[in-house]
Amino acid sequence: MRGCHDRAGGDPASDDRAVSDVLAFILVFAIILGSVALLSTIGFQTMTDYQEGEQVRTADRAMAALADNFNDVLRYDGVTAREGELSLRGGTVRTGSDGTRVNVSIDGEYIGNGLNTNSGGEFDLGRFEYGLDEDTVAYEGGGVIRADDGGSVFRERPRLRCDTGNHRAVVSLVAIQNPDDRSVQADGRIGLELTSVNRETVVREDVNKVSVNVTETEYETAWNGTFDRGGWEGDDIGGTCNPPGNDLTVVVTVLEGRIDY
Repeated sequence: MRGCHDRAGGDPASDDRAVSDVLAFILVFAIILGSVALLSTIGFQTMTDYQEGEQVRTADRAMAALADNFNDVLRYDGVTAREGELSLRGGTVRTGSDGTRVNVSIDGEYIGNGLNTNSGGEFDLGRFEYGLDEDTVAYEGGGVIRADDGGSVFRERPRLRCDTGNHRAVVSLVAIQNPDDRSVQADGRIGLELTSVNRETVVREDVNKVSVNVTETEYETAWNGTFDRGGWEGDDIGGTCNPPGNDLTVVVTVLEGRIDY
């Protein structure tokens, strides 16, 4: 009878182990599902952020190559146009005439005769930008700016050099003069062409000082940095080249160009 009773009652310890195994399986399965969901959310976001960052870095390098090509029109009198292309990959290209404003003066006299300037001698460097979300890569004055919410920096600086040791100053700038604001967004490549519209070159010797002032810009940090590294002196956005003596040689070239695409 005792043997029959034992078989009918079963083993309580075995039942407890079975319940424990089921609970353990449920807990492990829940942990796995939760980990997969968490990793998927974080991982996809991380991959998206990395992809966007790499896309902007690629646009940065492409804009630098494009700027070097476009700047042939600034460097050489005989070159009136240059072509290039840019891969947008979902980004937006914007052009327009409302951009950074600059004036240049030699011994207090504004340079800009024949250029599109206002009464204060200011000319507009215009706008040619590639934008993706909060990041911008801009062709500005012949240089390339990288900008985001944290500020801006010239990746490739425009040619603004004050060489006090050799008593020489060089100012070379490109001003985009597209009459109408325009933008385009696409996934593929876009062809671009910079064409010279107007050009002014001024060469002066026996100069006391030359000043370049940025009167309005969205890229203050970038411009401050390029003047500092270019040897210019001044507290505002801009600077003055004023070596000892009255024997400074100044070369100023401003190219007004139109970008078509």
